[in-house]
Amino acid sequence: MKKTTLFILLIFISRIIIAQNILSINDNNISLEEFKNVFYKNNNTEITKEYLDEYIDLFINFKLKVKEAESLQMDTIPAFISELDGYRKQLIKPYLKNQEFDDKLILEAYERMQYDIRASHILIKLNEKATQKEKENAYNKALKIREDILSKKISFSAAAKKYSDDKSAILNNGDLGYFTTFRMVYEVESAAYNTVVGNISTPVLTKYGYHLVKVTDKRSSVGQVKVAHIMFKTGEGANENKIKIAKQKIDEISIKLKSGEDFSDLAEKFSQDRSSAVKGGLLPMFSVGKMVPAFEKEAFSLKNIGDISKPFQTDFGWHIIKLVERKEIDSFEQMKNDIKQKIIRDSRSQLSEKALYQKLKKEYKVKNIVSSFVDLRKSAVKKVSIGNWSGNYTKGSNILFTINSKKYIVNEFIDYILLNQKSGSDFDIMYQDFVNSCLLEYEKSMLHIKYPEYKTLLNEYREGILLFDLTNKKVWKKAIEDTIGLQLFYENNIDSYLWDDRIDATIYTCKNLNTARNVKHHIFRKNFIKDLKDDVILKKLNNDDPLTLQIMSKKFIEGENQYIDKIIRKKGLAKDIVLDDKSVIVINVHDIIPSAPKKLSETRGKVISDYQNKLEKEWILELKSKYKVVVNKDVLYSLIK
Repeated sequence: MKKTTLFILLIFISRIIIAQNILSINDNNISLEEFKNVFYKNNNTEITKEYLDEYIDLFINFKLKVKEAESLQMDTIPAFISELDGYRKQLIKPYLKNQEFDDKLILEAYERMQYDIRASHILIKLNEKATQKEKENAYNKALKIREDILSKKISFSAAAKKYSDDKSAILNNGDLGYFTTFRMVYEVESAAYNTVVGNISTPVLTKYGYHLVKVTDKRSSVGQVKVAHIMFKTGEGANENKIKIAKQKIDEISIKLKSGEDFSDLAEKFSQDRSSAVKGGLLPMFSVGKMVPAFEKEAFSLKNIGDISKPFQTDFGWHIIKLVERKEIDSFEQMKNDIKQKIIRDSRSQLSEKALYQKLKKEYKVKNIVSSFVDLRKSAVKKVSIGNWSGNYTKGSNILFTINSKKYIVNEFIDYILLNQKSGSDFDIMYQDFVNSCLLEYEKSMLHIKYPEYKTLLNEYREGILLFDLTNKKVWKKAIEDTIGLQLFYENNIDSYLWDDRIDATIYTCKNLNTARNVKHHIFRKNFIKDLKDDVILKKLNNDDPLTLQIMSKKFIEGENQYIDKIIRKKGLAKDIVLDDKSVIVINVHDIIPSAPKKLSETRGKVISDYQNKLEKEWILELKSKYKVVVNKDVLYSLIK
């Protein structure tokens, strides 16, 4: 009894599944869901039976072409595979992220943008190939300097001058000035934003080495400003006389501005920053950390649009600036995409990548075969570190690790080592990188299962490329290259390519009645002098005023020119048409041309288009006779609401 009930249930379920197939082409079923994905993407009109019948016909034609392309194995051609792979790489990018982590990074950046930080730092430099011992020594040195500062044995500024490997500290005591998000490497930025004003961070590691960061001020963001400036250069190491001359010049400019002279004009005439002088001294909008501190201080101290500073000096020279625009921080929604792009270009992108690997390791079961790893490590670690391991290893077929049920053997990692090893390579880091790369490839292989919308979109691209390639071969390109077929089609359908009745005429647009008289005299002379051209009178009459006479000659059809439509259709000079502005239209009719066939060269584009339509219709009929098409109208009409 139970078996009978189960059998009936299975039949019922199978009928429901079959009923949900809207279309079949030979043995290929297209589900209602697949059809709806396409249908609703392209339609927002009222759905009727007539409309569905028209749409399903177009859909069938599309699927028939794709089916034919597949039967011709066009999806195995290298050019197709390469093109689809290019689209796939773009499509998968949004899915290869730890979205939760990325969203936190974006929000963190925006929250930090609300404040400007002023900080100083001491750098203990490290080479990128530094050994673990060298890293420990640098860390301990930074820690000792910090302890000495905290115990007041030495001030931060003195320590910066004495110990920092950032040589600018000799001049600025390690002061970085004010900065905001994305102005420093992420680790230094984080240390600055996470340290209380007056305190010193613990040693922070970046690609440059270890940093001690002291926060000296934290204020609400001053936003962005746009200023114009006038500058007289002094340059680094300028002598007192050069500085004095630049100061005298900027003072003279200050006097002119106070007397009411225009800032832009003075900048254009006198400013020695010629790249901005030609724009009236205008500089691009900037926030803190973009300009030298002295320039920023003056720019952000201006309160009102149009305010002009007093003359001030920077390392580059003497300046006067004018506030042109001030802009506060935009809302989170307005800034979100911009922040996202900055993160991609910033060192934060590496954190995002690490977060993705951590997410994947939690999602998939990664099992390391410790014995395989240890044996390989013993054999290879020393020579990998100097970049010359040969890859000679007898246990290459052993399993190294698994991701879910997928096995990765030792030889795969060996190939990776041989491709990437160099002097200073770390075997353990290379192994971790290899596992991560395998995780990423495994994730890519699972995307079509995890994300149905990705699978649908990729299939749309796949079918679109197949459709284009085959239609181009069978219709578009063929119509252009098949010159004999095109000529025959044109001759068989020549009545479709006729000229309307035309008037061969020249229109003379004359500035006034006197010009019209000269033109008619010229036309009269042309009747007797065969080589007399219109260019002669055009050049003569337009010598002083190029708009005295305009000439247009062509074969006109009805409705093409309002003046031609007004005249009596006969040869010779038509009656003058006088316009409201007293200009005169003179028309000389050369011939009345009755309707006649166009030459192929005169209508080639239209003939090619019509020939393509013919080829496509014939092709569709051929495909419909080749493949069995069945439409489930009940399922189709279920879309009517």
